[in-house]
Amino acid sequence: MEILAPLLGGLGLFMLGMALMTDGLKLAAGDALRAILGAWTRTRARGLLAGAFITAAVQSSSAVTVATIGFVNAGLLTLAQAIWVVFGSAVGTTMTGWLVSQIGLKIDWTALALPLIGVGFLSGLALKNRSRLGGAAQAMGGFGLFFLGIGLLQEAFSGLAPQAAAFDLGDAGPLAILAFVLVGIVLTTLTQSSSAAIAIVLTASAGGALPLHLATGAVIGANIGTTSTALLASIGATPAARRVAMAHVSFNVTSALCALAILPVMLWLSHAVLDGAGILQETPARLAAFHTSFNLLGLLVIWPLAPRLTAWLSSLYRSEAEVLARPEYLDANLAGAPSLALRALVLECWRLHTLSLELARMRLTAPASDKAKLDARQGALAELAAAIRRFLEQLSTETMTPETARALPDLVRAVQHAEDLAIASGELASLRRPRTGEAIRPAWDKLDKAVGKALDRAGEADLFTDTQKSTEKAYQRLKNVLLEALAAGEVNVNAVDGSLALAQRLRRVAEAARDGRHRLEPWLEEGEIAEPADGDGEVAP
Repeated sequence: MEILAPLLGGLGLFMLGMALMTDGLKLAAGDALRAILGAWTRTRARGLLAGAFITAAVQSSSAVTVATIGFVNAGLLTLAQAIWVVFGSAVGTTMTGWLVSQIGLKIDWTALALPLIGVGFLSGLALKNRSRLGGAAQAMGGFGLFFLGIGLLQEAFSGLAPQAAAFDLGDAGPLAILAFVLVGIVLTTLTQSSSAAIAIVLTASAGGALPLHLATGAVIGANIGTTSTALLASIGATPAARRVAMAHVSFNVTSALCALAILPVMLWLSHAVLDGAGILQETPARLAAFHTSFNLLGLLVIWPLAPRLTAWLSSLYRSEAEVLARPEYLDANLAGAPSLALRALVLECWRLHTLSLELARMRLTAPASDKAKLDARQGALAELAAAIRRFLEQLSTETMTPETARALPDLVRAVQHAEDLAIASGELASLRRPRTGEAIRPAWDKLDKAVGKALDRAGEADLFTDTQKSTEKAYQRLKNVLLEALAAGEVNVNAVDGSLALAQRLRRVAEAARDGRHRLEPWLEEGEIAEPADGDGEVAP
């Protein structure tokens, strides 16, 4: 019990200090962290530096990883950018080990910690209305609690040294190392802080309670256990954010396996690093050097594998919207063969057109609770349209056949009409059908039927049925009926205004569907895109 009290108290103070220090430093930095993540992630090297720098500054790889997942969720970072920030954060988090080994275990923690706590929190109270200065003061107080916790942990583990000697841990073999890997994983998962786990390991080794080779196993386990925070943060997140969490797991597990595979070499390297830096060969310092060196080794291993890793991660957790947004027929290699590229473009434009028709049908019948799902589909179709445009730009720079040159204007317009159709149908969700009485219902029914027919006919690949006349006739009939009812005092002005706004959107949906199909008409090959469908009405010239 004499040992348990300072052990639990020291761990609690350490974790509280880390939390206050991290939050204070983030407040003091203001928008700088967001700016760094936004501007420093355009290349691999800059992403690594951003992740390492921010993690070293705020002393929390978990905070940086969770923030990165949040940025990916919000679309501020791509997967390719985010994974390098995460890899860099794994390197930056090794700074905690150096702080503990080179400062926390070598100072009179009472003499340093108590003034920091007093000055920091008193200043924080005085500066509570100035967030950045108040954050810096909070971070100072957090540093004091950080060192105070280390001091208590050191005191607890120094008392454990005689008991640990009785177990003869110095002669423990490889299985014991694996057992301590598991200890590190569990400890980090429970505390949700690899820094706390590593601080415990370093102070235990400094007090003689834990031999070096077993301490390395616990450090490796802490490196694996810290991925639990990212995995928890990814629950319920977007597929892209979940891929970032898996990137974190992939890197940390890779680094851990490399360290275990060549553990004697890594320990020798840690010794060499300390010799070269002129640092005393103490066990905590060797553990800090070991932690840094095996994360750098993982970085060297993952660097050439990054493209394949990114491709594999991109294939995981595919959402319906991402599947829709991904072109099925376009391939950059086709740009050099204009005739093949033209066929692929026609197929992709037809796919965009039919998906937009499907979205419009769903908008007309879906309940309000499906709005978020349909909005996601609309966003996916906007991404698909952008991909088609990029391919069109690439194709226009190549040597084109006369047929391709004639087709490009129609295909560009077809993409525009598909976007108009998606937007117009999306606007229907914000318009309610006003109550206008039973006498006007037949006119509404005719317009609804005409719009439904326009969507159906625009989806037929073999025969283009122009529904413009029937749609316009139904729209004009409804408008006349509404105005006559207004003049007769049967409906009020607000009901007529709302009805006309809705009717205009419905007419626009039908027109966009018809115009897009009209643009694609000359370039569709019979029987290649869809099965023939029965049609009636007038055929467009």
